Amino acid sequence: MSATPHHTSGPLDRLFLRLGTITGFVLDLDGPAPPPEQLAARVIQRASSLPTLNLSPPTSGKHQWKPHLETLSEAIHVHRSEPPGAEQGLESVTNTVLRQPLPSAPHPPWDLWLLPSDRCRFRICYRVHHALQDGAGAAHTLLTLLADRPTPGPHPHRATAPTASGALREGWALTRSLFPKKTWPVLHQPPTHRTQWTYRDVPEACARKAAQAHDVTVNDVCLAALAQALQHWRTTYLEPTPRCPDVHALVPLSLRQDHERHAPGNRVTGLRLTLPSSAPDFGQALHSVHRQTRRVRATRQRDVSRVALRLMPSRLGEMTGKVITAKATCPLIASTIGLPATFTCQGAHLYAASMFNDLYDERLSYISFTRAAGIIRCGMFYDSALPGARAIPEFWSANLTSVVEELH
Repeated sequence: MSATPHHTSGPLDRLFLRLGTITGFVLDLDGPAPPPEQLAARVIQRASSLPTLNLSPPTSGKHQWKPHLETLSEAIHVHRSEPPGAEQGLESVTNTVLRQPLPSAPHPPWDLWLLPSDRCRFRICYRVHHALQDGAGAAHTLLTLLADRPTPGPHPHRATAPTASGALREGWALTRSLFPKKTWPVLHQPPTHRTQWTYRDVPEACARKAAQAHDVTVNDVCLAALAQALQHWRTTYLEPTPRCPDVHALVPLSLRQDHERHAPGNRVTGLRLTLPSSAPDFGQALHSVHRQTRRVRATRQRDVSRVALRLMPSRLGEMTGKVITAKATCPLIASTIGLPATFTCQGAHLYAASMFNDLYDERLSYISFTRAAGIIRCGMFYDSALPGARAIPEFWSANLTSVVEELH
């Protein structure tokens, strides 16, 4: 194992450490499942050279992660589930895996699961404590652990100087966070703590076609389709009324730069976005989303957060992070990330991927849009307190597909 330095938790790291949050990826690959012992040997060998995966959590009340001095154990960090039986599908097995506890201290809090399927396809789940890695960091690590050849991960953030207008917008967003409006009471109710993960796929070419037709980004298209899906879900399962309020969503934005690909900790901020679920059609929803995201890019609001998090006293940074990520402020989280299209593991080709985040701080849902291998997967972690929530990714997929069909 290479020398592993100590790591002092940042404000967001300490927040996630206290909440016990887990993040990671679910990958589907085309091809026969590799022999478990071969996969485990590759993962442990490569993990041993990644300092982040060799850190032990801080003891109670401390902020410093210390090097794990023992050799990483296959029995602790790499697992294989049994193939799903006739009464149990792969999604059910996946949910069972996602509910398992991470390795406890002094072991580094991460693991990887191989889930064989009855078809010529298998699934891999990589899970890591959110205090140790954010989504982009987890993606870089996962590719290093699995890829047959060196493979680039998500595009790094290119830091630029923040602007005064961006600082004003960030300050205003933080102020508004102190006075949240509960426009969707169902999203603020207490959780049952019975959670499920589900997903739907659409070809990336469909979303790209819609984006080109409206001169917006693929992420804008995904978020607008989500706004319409929430409207459909509300009228189907909650209130069959024509009037639907907008939803306040937290959209995580990576601050991870090129030299920080494998660095431990969280390098991320959040955009407070109004999802226009009140819009009467997709076009108006897309216009509203694009107007907001374009303004964030133009004012370099992301870099305002980057500089502020670096300069803030740690206690103030933790308090600010708690306000921004609170359920009362933004009851919905919608993340986006992209993995490379060319990626194989033991000869098997990546088919689709989904970033996930378990539910924390009494949240009822987490939604991600993961682009990989020509597929956009809308993955959703949800609490059973939300009636019919399983249908939201399905509504999203149907809405996006119908929008593209109308372009013909």
